[in-house]
Amino acid sequence: MFPASVSSKIALANTFRLSPQVQQIQAVSPYIDISTNAPLTFFREPPAEVQCSTHPQREHPVPTRWKDAGSWGARHHHDNAPFTLWVEEARVFRSPTKEETQWVLQTFEAQHMGMSGWYMWIETSNPPKPIPLTVGCTPVMFVDVRPTIPIPKFPYPNPRLQDPCPGVYWPKMSFPTREQNAKVLTSLAAFANILAIVYLPCWTIVELYYGDGRVYEPRSLPGRVAGRTSLYHHTGKPFYYDMQSQTRARLLDPAQHVSSLMPQDDGNYLRGQKLTPGCRVESGYGPIDSPFQFATAATTLGVKLRNVRGQERVTVAHHGFLHSGDVWHPKTYDDLIGTVDDTRPELDVALVHLTPAASASFTNSCYFQAEPPRSLKPGDMIEAGSWSEVDGMSSGLISLLTVGKYFRRPQRPPGWPEIPFEHWRPDSVDTVFGAINPVIAEGISGAPIVEVESGAVTGFFHLFNGLDCISAHLDDLIVEGWYVV
Repeated sequence: MFPASVSSKIALANTFRLSPQVQQIQAVSPYIDISTNAPLTFFREPPAEVQCSTHPQREHPVPTRWKDAGSWGARHHHDNAPFTLWVEEARVFRSPTKEETQWVLQTFEAQHMGMSGWYMWIETSNPPKPIPLTVGCTPVMFVDVRPTIPIPKFPYPNPRLQDPCPGVYWPKMSFPTREQNAKVLTSLAAFANILAIVYLPCWTIVELYYGDGRVYEPRSLPGRVAGRTSLYHHTGKPFYYDMQSQTRARLLDPAQHVSSLMPQDDGNYLRGQKLTPGCRVESGYGPIDSPFQFATAATTLGVKLRNVRGQERVTVAHHGFLHSGDVWHPKTYDDLIGTVDDTRPELDVALVHLTPAASASFTNSCYFQAEPPRSLKPGDMIEAGSWSEVDGMSSGLISLLTVGKYFRRPQRPPGWPEIPFEHWRPDSVDTVFGAINPVIAEGISGAPIVEVESGAVTGFFHLFNGLDCISAHLDDLIVEGWYVV
């Protein structure tokens, strides 16, 4: 159960979940607690159409948690720094002056601070309440021990080798297009067997195929590709698994502070309120006599979509409904709200045909504390440095910062021709600012990732490594004619 001090911290925040303990999860770690002592105007109130008698609506406007959250240089509501470190003309974060450094150290009672590319870290034993997600418009992580930067340590790059792709250019702190990525991969294919490539704001990570018998000598691969610092990863595991920061994951794991199982919002929103993104859904049991006949999976409900033929479907996490297409809310055998009738495994998306009662109840106009979804966003329009929100049934509100674009080689049967580089699918890499562990992350699966600035859905919460979330772009759904109702 939660300590009494944690429960009192959240007492003023009307999360309007029927299980308020879920949002309390985000207050148990002092290094990511954005709620304690935050003004009431920081919190979102339910629209009149979804409020219930136990949560009367108060008179204050929709919260403005961010200023200019669509790209780099955003300022969080709790960021009171009298300066900004983002230089728009040069598209870089500058180093703080001596006076600005002193302001940070004194304000946050910090032992140390530092910057690495696109974020600041502040080492303190007494983090502020509430936590700001930026300081001086720079994304910030509060830590108890100086963090390590999760980058490859392989000695392959040589900055003195000629750039194999000098004619390809995109602005600093941004992502390449698919066409630019194809040119980069084509140039690198002359040197290496590439499995994946990750474009981060200040450098590129090239993931090399492992187990093909190829040997790369130290300093044998170009250290600059398309004018950007390039590093190489070469193990039996994807770089995704090595991107995690074990120190950061430990610091934010709420299980360290809670003596019971992690709570989930098992309130029934079909009866008396409205179904919305962020509600709990659970699969039916697997087939009799199968290994899954007594197994179910609980995930988070997504968004309601309509296609050009007028068909309406709601999204859920595909991997949560592999053994049964029945979708129950909030738990198996409570209320059957629909059945999976189409899937997009490559996106980890399943499309649910709702029952008439569930369809009439569902609204996208509310997403608990997160920004409600209003549209689907093509992958090439997702801006580096943009902030998004997720409100999962196991997590409550968390924030995400888009920091990378991840292209991976499509899997093919042995002997089949390789997919051309132009058709490699991109995923988004988002750094998660919230108290999460693997159990909570699984419950968030399927929750829409919604941009604060635009209300656009950029993807659905899927893979999580303790620091970052990787989610598929939704271009396929957009091309098929699906849009947010």
